[in-house]
Amino acid sequence: MKTNMAERSKTADTGSSIGIDEIITGNLSKYPAVPPGYYGQPKKGHLLFDACFESGNLGRVDHVTEFEYDLFIRPDTCNPRFRVWFNFTVENVKESQRVIFNIVNFSKTKSLYRDGMAPMVKSTSRPKWQRLPPKNVYYYRCPDHRKNYVMSFAFCFDREEDVYQFAYCYPYTYTRLQHYLDNLQRRNMDYFCREFLGYSVQQRQLDLLTITNPDDKTDLENSVMQKKIKIPKLSLNHLEETVEIADYGDEDVELRHCKRKDGRKQNEGTHKSIEAVVARLEKQNGMSLSSNSSPEATFMESSERMNNMDDAVVPRILYEELLRSYQQQQEEMRHIQQELERTRRQLVQQAKKLKEYGTLVSEMKELRDLNRRLQDVLLLRLGSGSAIELEKVNPESIEPEPEVQKTFSEEANTSSYYPAAVPVMDKYILENGKVHLGSGIWVDGEKWHQLQVTQGDSKYTKNLAVMIWGTDVLKNRSVTGVATKKKKDAIPKPPLSPHKLSIVRECLYDRIAQETVDETEIAQRLSKVNKYICEKIMDINKSCKNEEKREAKYNLQ
Repeated sequence: MKTNMAERSKTADTGSSIGIDEIITGNLSKYPAVPPGYYGQPKKGHLLFDACFESGNLGRVDHVTEFEYDLFIRPDTCNPRFRVWFNFTVENVKESQRVIFNIVNFSKTKSLYRDGMAPMVKSTSRPKWQRLPPKNVYYYRCPDHRKNYVMSFAFCFDREEDVYQFAYCYPYTYTRLQHYLDNLQRRNMDYFCREFLGYSVQQRQLDLLTITNPDDKTDLENSVMQKKIKIPKLSLNHLEETVEIADYGDEDVELRHCKRKDGRKQNEGTHKSIEAVVARLEKQNGMSLSSNSSPEATFMESSERMNNMDDAVVPRILYEELLRSYQQQQEEMRHIQQELERTRRQLVQQAKKLKEYGTLVSEMKELRDLNRRLQDVLLLRLGSGSAIELEKVNPESIEPEPEVQKTFSEEANTSSYYPAAVPVMDKYILENGKVHLGSGIWVDGEKWHQLQVTQGDSKYTKNLAVMIWGTDVLKNRSVTGVATKKKKDAIPKPPLSPHKLSIVRECLYDRIAQETVDETEIAQRLSKVNKYICEKIMDINKSCKNEEKREAKYNLQ
């Protein structure tokens, strides 16, 4: 089925339209998604997309990067404004290959994907449908695709020989439905009847199913075919009332009152002639009049029946109980409406505060960037960036220890399979293979790129400190310049340069700001910079002492 019943209950954004570049004619058939400019046979890892099967839907694939693909789904039949269902297969994958699929032309403003629903997936070795983890699924409005709604999900292929299939939800095909109905029809059950109703737009059979008690089947057909007729009630003084010929039952009779609330009787109505009533009866095909009775006799019987109904009244106790219940419900409804109005006003105020907060955050970032650029211009006008250098040793000439280089390479290898590495930020100037961090501090460009893929604030801060100061400087310094209280005769070491510490904090702030906008979390993570650098200094001193012990032991031997 191309549309989920649960999703159809939500509101569709019928205003979304398909552009000329998104006109899709049919499903993809073994389509290789290769990088632009590539020619030849697809290699291992060049994904092959296919949707040419029953209930399949995928009309176009765009290769964005090695890890990211934009998918376009075809609209519903005879309704191009509804684009929800997708079902396709992917093959020719590599083991441990990670991808992000963006379905970019959804037409719904609200989706169950926002409430924890996730797409379905199965493979040839695991034919049972399973849901993806909800944490890997995102549903949002994307400005890069004309503000259409996009559903993105991440997935990791674990077996090269498998063919993977992704779907909006559990597929239920037309063929499967026909097989199920055929099995039911072969059982010859008395309470089940299948009849041919017609053909769909695509020339598929439409069935009419009747499920009922065999004894009541004739009565059911009669009640379906029978129509209700409105006939005016006649009296001798030409006071007529429109009544409905139907079987009201005992319950409806008991609930009738003698008079209406406005004081008028129910037998007061419009004046109609007998000829008009006879003409209406002749046009009605579902009702058959007896040949022995005249129209006047029929109307007199209806009049007597309505008079008998008017005599029945509701007991006073039941009426008062219903009235009290109705008044209580009205009072509760008033309270609920007041509560909703109060909540709406609070939400409006919160939305205004959030908007103001976002504006302040963006202005603060712009001011920080402007301040950094002004510092760089001021340093260039002074003529030399080294005039403010407080260190005796040039940090650019100090190479990190082999273990630090090894750490960089290991971290780069472990993060190579992520969809996209964090690029060098535009605010940092790259010139002659070196990156300018500000305040006249330059670091090696290749090591800076390796630093951006480091996982965790601790490793990032420690490796950045080694790049700026070097191990020879760090082992003879302390962060604050105050002697430790753990040793009584400890000698205080010279403190690290304050402006370089500020550079470390700013670099870490830029890194954290890409992950979150919560100022409380950013401040909490920035407060641990001194701790990380102290741990790095202790590690360097510990490794130096171990090296001295090994050399002393070797000389002794």
